[in-house]
Amino acid sequence: MPTVLLSVINDLHSDQRVHRTCLAWMERGYHPILVGRTFPNPSPVERPYETIRLPCRFQRGPFFYLEYQMRLWSLLRKARPDVYLANDLDTLWPQAFWASRRQKPLVYDSHEYFLGAPELESRPWIQSLWRWVERRTMPRVDFGVTVNASIAQAYYAEYGQSMDIVRNVPLLPEGGLPFAAEGDLQQEERRLLACRALGLPEDRPIWILQGAGINMDRGAEELLQAAGAHASALLLLVGSGDAIPSLQAEAQHQGWIHEKVRFVGRVGREELAQYTRAAHVGFSLDKPKSQNYRWSLPNKLFDYFQAGIPVIASGLVEVEKHLGTAGKVLSHITPETILEAVGSLMKSDTYASASRAAQASAHRFHWGNEKRVWHQLIDRMEGIHTVHIWSMDRLEPPPYGGTLEVKGQLESLLAAGFQVVLHATAKERLAHPVPLQMTDYPGVQWRTYRRKKGAFWSFFTAGIPYMVGSRKSRQMQHSLNMAKGHHLVQGTHLTGLTYPASAILRWHNPEALYYKSLGEIQKGFKALYLRREATLLSRWETNLAKRWQGPVWVLSPVDALLWIALGGKPPLVLPPQKKFPGSIPLEPAQRTMLLVPGKFSVPENAQAACLTHGLSVSVTWAGHGFSKELRRSAAHHGITVLDQPDDAMMHTAFAQASMVLVHAEHSLGVKLKLIQALYQARWILAHEAAVQGLSLSEEAGILTYTDRLSLEKAIQTVENLGWDTDRAIKAEEARRFWTQPLQASSLL
Repeated sequence: MPTVLLSVINDLHSDQRVHRTCLAWMERGYHPILVGRTFPNPSPVERPYETIRLPCRFQRGPFFYLEYQMRLWSLLRKARPDVYLANDLDTLWPQAFWASRRQKPLVYDSHEYFLGAPELESRPWIQSLWRWVERRTMPRVDFGVTVNASIAQAYYAEYGQSMDIVRNVPLLPEGGLPFAAEGDLQQEERRLLACRALGLPEDRPIWILQGAGINMDRGAEELLQAAGAHASALLLLVGSGDAIPSLQAEAQHQGWIHEKVRFVGRVGREELAQYTRAAHVGFSLDKPKSQNYRWSLPNKLFDYFQAGIPVIASGLVEVEKHLGTAGKVLSHITPETILEAVGSLMKSDTYASASRAAQASAHRFHWGNEKRVWHQLIDRMEGIHTVHIWSMDRLEPPPYGGTLEVKGQLESLLAAGFQVVLHATAKERLAHPVPLQMTDYPGVQWRTYRRKKGAFWSFFTAGIPYMVGSRKSRQMQHSLNMAKGHHLVQGTHLTGLTYPASAILRWHNPEALYYKSLGEIQKGFKALYLRREATLLSRWETNLAKRWQGPVWVLSPVDALLWIALGGKPPLVLPPQKKFPGSIPLEPAQRTMLLVPGKFSVPENAQAACLTHGLSVSVTWAGHGFSKELRRSAAHHGITVLDQPDDAMMHTAFAQASMVLVHAEHSLGVKLKLIQALYQARWILAHEAAVQGLSLSEEAGILTYTDRLSLEKAIQTVENLGWDTDRAIKAEEARRFWTQPLQASSLL
């Protein structure tokens, strides 16, 4: 049986999250070994798996952390688990060291935003030390987990690695929840039964604040004052924390103990649930005093949901997101705002609605649902129904052919039920400040790796093209060694790594020929770099074709012949995977308009734009990368510029155009703008190089040109032929191979 060694810095007794994590791994056939530390007068721990408590001479402060790290390091030196799992940053370094040394998977479960803890924010030098630890260990993490989306996005923005979200939610009670997902009206009956069992008054409004962290700056002081000012409320403080002594002193001074407030202290899970069911309303009043608090998602919120009681909470971003209509949110915490919220919530209709919303949330947020995330992570770690895509670039805007192709593959694989991990390189920040992909493609795991900067570097390499060598790194190779499942390699760019024999190469272009064509139209150092890169790529691709063992997928029949000419085995012709919305318009356009889509910083697209100066029809350029010169020429010739259009704007532009221009200086690969035109355009005016070998003709609505004169003749032909339903139907049939391609998911 494989083993997973989990480390945590507490004494194991009260950490329900780690306990539930161990149970989730056990369900997937693993033997957990849970390592914590020994507190003075330790409580017994009875678990269905192995537990180890490390004795520590120091109990707090820097010496404690140093001692714990050394003892854990020593334990791991002797232990040889199959998986290393660190809980929080204070146990990560020893786990990262031994996992990396032994080439075993490293899993990191971040229970909070560690660097944003108030005790670190108030001591910058200590915070900087932990930041140093984090920056050196996070790149070694193979699988990351955290408690909510805010923290996950923060890690993604800093390290380019997405993390699974496993909330701190409770187990379902034995026998299940006592109410249906749509709620019921027996809440008061259940509350009264709990009151009788605990000896609490049945005719008074009962408030509850529970948890192991009833600390300063968590609203307990204001809540106590609000309870004291209320005519009949009874406040239950169930748990522990550093605010309890001062709260007891204040309650004693005011004469509120037992009559207005009861300090219950720490109790077991069953008794805690009973106290929560006895309450009318639960409170979660953490103040945004630190980044950790601002992004927190308190466990007590979900305990309140399971009891079916409404919640009054502070306006923390994750709390608001999860609370919904199951209570009230306070913009600021004072005794007065608390009393006002209670008064508003306790109105019969409002209370009933909030209670039903809490009951519905209880059916959604429980461990039976959350543990599935752990199971998916384990499947991904073992390579079960998992595809790793190795991409030359991130998918963040602006889009171009390569990223659109990868997006098409993502969509196909997700629709087929695969788990997908996208590994990409970036020169700039590891991740976009606003990681749009995390919402655009839910379920995809994202990993971004730093790429070497500077084309000048290529002149000092041992025959490795810059486009390949700059994307080759020790960290990326480590991730590849740890990645199990299918591997789909995007283009020549990523072939500097060592892949399994079964890896699939998606050959986007004969890069040597492409760079040679670019070098012919450039000047100066850039031309020198492109010509040298073409030479290096010619050798590299020849060797690549001969040594690649797995399947090869090319975009077009022309590329298939070129691959065979390099010495490779016959590849599969698989058209671009990106599907575009909409269809070929049946009716003619309202006006004669030529649409020119593209990335206009690319020289061939800039040349295409210049071809359209002074044409007899209206012209629209749509895309990004417009230079000042192009903008000036557009204004001079009366050309419309559609700058950085989104998908909806592009769809509208295609629908309004009577013809679309697709320009190319070479016949390599397949232009994604051509594919989009095949999905959405009426007439397509394509340079001969853009459709060479693609079996596309006038029947498919394609007219070709080679220069300005032949372009003008093609436009005149379009005006003479017109457009109607019959022509649209014939064009759709002729384009079918490209618009309904074989899906990559069906080939795995």
